[in-house]
Amino acid sequence: MNILLVDDEKYIREALEQYFNSTDYHCISAAASGEEALNLFHPGKFDCAFLDLKMPGMNGLELLKFLKEKDKTLPVVIMTGYPSLDVAVDTMRQGANDFLVKPFSLKQVKATLERVIREQRLLKENLYLNEQLKQQQEIKGLNRELKRRINQQNIIHQISEKADRLNTSEEIYQGMADMAAEFLDAEKVSVLLLDRTTEQLLVIATSGFSPKILGRVVGSLGSGVPGKVALEGEPMVGRPGKDPRVDALLPASIIYLCMPIKIRGEIFGVLLVADKRGAFSFCAEDIFVARFLLDKAALNIENIALYESMVTGLHSTLGALVSAMEAKDPYTRQHSRRVTHFSVLTAQVMGMDVAQVESIRFAAYLHDIGKIGISDSILHKETSLTASEYEHIKQHPVIGGQIVQDMDLDSQEKAIIRHHHERWDGKGYPDGLAGTDIPLLARVVAVADAFDAMTTDRPYRKAKTQEEAVIELISCTGQQFDRNVVDAFRQMLDRFHPQKPK
Repeated sequence: MNILLVDDEKYIREALEQYFNSTDYHCISAAASGEEALNLFHPGKFDCAFLDLKMPGMNGLELLKFLKEKDKTLPVVIMTGYPSLDVAVDTMRQGANDFLVKPFSLKQVKATLERVIREQRLLKENLYLNEQLKQQQEIKGLNRELKRRINQQNIIHQISEKADRLNTSEEIYQGMADMAAEFLDAEKVSVLLLDRTTEQLLVIATSGFSPKILGRVVGSLGSGVPGKVALEGEPMVGRPGKDPRVDALLPASIIYLCMPIKIRGEIFGVLLVADKRGAFSFCAEDIFVARFLLDKAALNIENIALYESMVTGLHSTLGALVSAMEAKDPYTRQHSRRVTHFSVLTAQVMGMDVAQVESIRFAAYLHDIGKIGISDSILHKETSLTASEYEHIKQHPVIGGQIVQDMDLDSQEKAIIRHHHERWDGKGYPDGLAGTDIPLLARVVAVADAFDAMTTDRPYRKAKTQEEAVIELISCTGQQFDRNVVDAFRQMLDRFHPQKPK
């Protein structure tokens, strides 16, 4: 045990040091003044301190205050030859654990030391238990917060999943009402659309209300609660009160939540949610969920509007791109048509459904559209390509994928454009896909593309015959091409393009 002993009287220091050395205690440091003690002290070094009250310079009370500020659990015993009630009170207020009046016996010193050490252990145990309790309370609080956030994320995930399955404006409006009722645990929900021409709010979807209110005007911009929310763009929670436009939908005793529906910052309508089950009011968590629901729905509504306008212009846009490509390389024009023809027939032989056949018909024609980004000097070169030129031309599937990336093509159609040069053995480009990781429609176009390339004259080589090209396809089966696709392609040739007898 390490004890700090501070007393300006030498004989007391020596007597106590001798006593401690003769017992199991060990006096680590003795000082003749408060200033000397400061040089010896640092938190955690000592298990107990004995301080003389009256010393020249820094007295015992000042030193006591300093020690307690640095180490609150350090037991401190004050020694004095001038006892008084005021002195005892002052020392205890400063944090002293006990008081020894000079002259004192070694038996008193031993009893005092043992008592303050016991008290110190109890204090540390209490502090430890309090800290453990505090940590447990913090953990409980964190667990509650974690549970809340997990529940919040689950709701967000469910809303996203359900919203993504809604494909028309009508489905989205009704979905908003149904999901608000489900996730806000409410009996009644209505979606109100703001007519900018008349500045009126009309009911366009409900949950829990009579269908008779659909199409009904229940407010106008700036008038009543829904109208105020539509005007100011901020949510409101409350009771209908005497607002006749809300009273028309809700009894005055029911708590409601009214939220603005915004698209790109513009007020589009209002969501009215009411009669929450098992609660007296809507909380911040409800507002968060409602806002996420409305943001997701607004995004879907905007996407549907964009989709409708994009579909209108998509074919004309792609037609313009194909025309530009054809003007750049006439070989590409005929090649694309032939590849489309062979690919469609092969898909039919393989028994693909109508949607897959139409995807091939649409995307096979565009499979080389990325060549629009390749230099004319490379495309029209009459000799074999150098290694660097070949690497450059290998970028055309990537360029093609980038061209159609934001267009309304489905994933299979985009895969044809990007992956028609992948190989069954994984040595193709641009992504090195192998086997069945290569999308099936892209595997079909890859065979048709290679066949047409082999059977077409190029400035630097003569075309192979159909028989020679088929032999080459067979030899590359399992390495470059899917065996099932090659088999179907051969069947297609036998059925639709049989070789003429020599």
